[in-house]
Amino acid sequence: MENQRSSWYLLTGLILGLVLGLVFTWTVSPVSYSDSTPDSLREDFKNHYRSMIAQVYVKNTNLLRAESRLMLLGDEDAVGALSAQAQRVLAVGGSEDEARALATLAAALASQTTKHETTLGSPAPSESSAPVIPTNTLPPIKTATAASGLVDKTPSPEP
Repeated sequence: MENQRSSWYLLTGLILGLVLGLVFTWTVSPVSYSDSTPDSLREDFKNHYRSMIAQVYVKNTNLLRAESRLMLLGDEDAVGALSAQAQRVLAVGGSEDEARALATLAAALASQTTKHETTLGSPAPSESSAPVIPTNTLPPIKTATAASGLVDKTPSPEP
């Protein structure tokens, strides 16, 4: 009888401690996040962040600032993410202005990337205008070791 009673006390104490702990952490001292980066946001908040960046870009057309803000999200393909979000906004019946802003920013980033790759891919103009003249190289010289046949007699490690 005493053993059964102590089991109920233990179970009641555990449940009561769990409930009081949850009440304390949720109401008295909840966790507050500060100085977190945009890449730690949930996907729906990332979408909202992308939308705000696109709407600001439409107003001020500062592509460098928009690109640096998008880099904070940590997307591997920012252009693809913007395009996909614009399509999702239209598919669910969202604002056409928001979708247009997202598409405009995606197009601007894509054209900038294309221009940047074209610039990087082209050879740089040479500074000197002097022509390059090919020179002849000397044939290999036979050494005493190769001429005397010592090359074949030299021990080498076997695999």
